Amino acid sequence: MFKGDYNFFDYKYNIVGYTGQDYGGIAQNLYLVISLVLMIALLVALRKSSKEKVLKIIKVVGVFLSLFYIFKTIWESYYDITLGGSFNKGLLPFDTCSIIMWAALISGFGKGKIKKMADAWISTGSVVGGFATMLFLNAFKYYPFFSFGAFYSMIWHFLMVFLGLLLIVTNYVDVKFSTIIKGSLFHLAISLIVIPIDFIYDFDFMLYKDLGGIPFFEDIASKFTSNGLQFLNPIMMLILYFVAFSLVILVSMLIKKLIHLK
Repeated sequence: MFKGDYNFFDYKYNIVGYTGQDYGGIAQNLYLVISLVLMIALLVALRKSSKEKVLKIIKVVGVFLSLFYIFKTIWESYYDITLGGSFNKGLLPFDTCSIIMWAALISGFGKGKIKKMADAWISTGSVVGGFATMLFLNAFKYYPFFSFGAFYSMIWHFLMVFLGLLLIVTNYVDVKFSTIIKGSLFHLAISLIVIPIDFIYDFDFMLYKDLGGIPFFEDIASKFTSNGLQFLNPIMMLILYFVAFSLVILVSMLIKKLIHLK
């Protein structure tokens, strides 16, 4: 682990000597092990929770993530503005992992079909996005383990996976094919807002423009772009999201079936 001289709330440019030493190393493996043990313990303890109790947990997580995001944005914006002179537009809550904040609030305080769609996204998209980021926590490329920048990402993505799995293990959501459709429709609705932002303002929120960081498919997206077929990139990404969402539900259905057989 990195042992340089820095404060917990220091910004990445102020942490002298850190060049990503904790990324892919002991710190990241320690995070994964602790997260796995803690998540299993929490899910086992809460597996028989009533729907009312799960709803309270969703509300608490939704409010916490909203306040957490606001604090982190103010913290990072202070350094961005004082050091770089401008607000970092990449902090806007339009990336895939930011959806959990909106979904949890809608699920916790909403009603009707929109709530059920948010529930479905939490049990599919939140698990996919959170788990993928936990495995490859890019925050460690910029922040050492004992720093707010790293803790923010560690806590955020842990809660994404935990909340999604909680809805599944407690049967808060129906683990069936329609859940995939509802979750995908919720994702699509947000995507219709994000895709124009990506292409008009040259972002890659939700990876629709360049599929940045996705092995193999990133290269395909680059070829589409170089041949004037960039409009195919978001279509390809939407298909990948749908496949990933489907895997979460299909694996959950298989596990539940095996448990029932036993």
